[in-house]
Formats: sequence, structure tokens, C-alpha cells
Amino acid sequence: MSRLLLPLQQHPRTADQPADSLLHALKRLPRRVQQVFLLNRLDQLPFAEIAARLGLPLLAIERHLNQALQTTREPGDALASVAIQWYVRLQSPEVTASERIDFRRWLDAAPEHLHAFHQTELRWRSLQAPARLLGQDGWYRQGRAALSLGGCSVTIALGLAALAALGLWA
Repeated sequence: MSRLLLPLQQHPRTADQPADSLLHALKRLPRRVQQVFLLNRLDQLPFAEIAARLGLPLLAIERHLNQALQTTREPGDALASVAIQWYVRLQSPEVTASERIDFRRWLDAAPEHLHAFHQTELRWRSLQAPARLLGQDGWYRQGRAALSLGGCSVTIALGLAALAALGLWA
């Protein structure tokens, strides 16, 4: 998502959300969504490369990025929600010419649409600093197995504890 579709002014963050609330919103996301978001935002990997690296379909990458951006918008802002969906979809390698035409029609239908899309681009830019904090130790660059290992080790430990409690492990 490194290329932008409209010219933008340089703003460090949107006025409606400071960086700490954006970081908090990102931390509440599922770990896989965070990973996809960070690979795209920090490492600027395209959808296809993220999908190949994580063994996920392109649609899942799109859905995860959409989820990440949706958590940063104001609740109840339906226009922002639509703008975010367009923003993410337009970055997908699976976007069709017909969808691009539909987007252009949506954008031209009302000045509010252009403003909402512009705000989405500003919001995307404002996520750079919180993303750096969220991914500062590089955890997100680990593959699928490394992320899953944490849950597996907890399950194994609980299983061994249960066996020990029943006296079957000694």
C-alpha cells in the first residue's frame, strides 16, 4: 500500500486520533492481523508476497488489512468504513478494471466520498509510528510456525500438567 492514489499534504497523524490510541487499537487486533498489517506497513510487502510468506490466500490478506484499518476509524462512521474498504481493495493484485471504474464513480458521486478517502490515506500514514512501536522487536517477520508455537507450547504444558496430576507422568 505504499503508493497513494491522491496527492496528500504531509501530516504526521490525523487530528482525530493521537498515536497512542492508534497503537492501543492495533494491539487489540488478533496476532495474525497484526502480522499482516506490519509486513505491509513496515516492510512494504505487497499482498502476494505476504500471502506466499504466510501461506494465506490473497483474500485473507485483504481482509486482515481491512480489519486493521477499520479499527482506527471512529465507531459509526459508515462513510469511513466504505472508504477503507476501497482503499484496501485498490491495493490488491486481484482488483479488476470494473472495480476501479466503480471506485471512480463512488469517488465522484459526492464530495464527502473524496474527503473520506483522503482521510483514509492520512489515517494510513498516521499508522507508521504506532506500527514501528508494535513491531519494534521484529516478531512479525517470523513465519506461521513461529507464531503458532506459542499456543502449542501452552497446550503441551497443560497436557503434561494434567498427566502429572493424574499420576500418569512420572
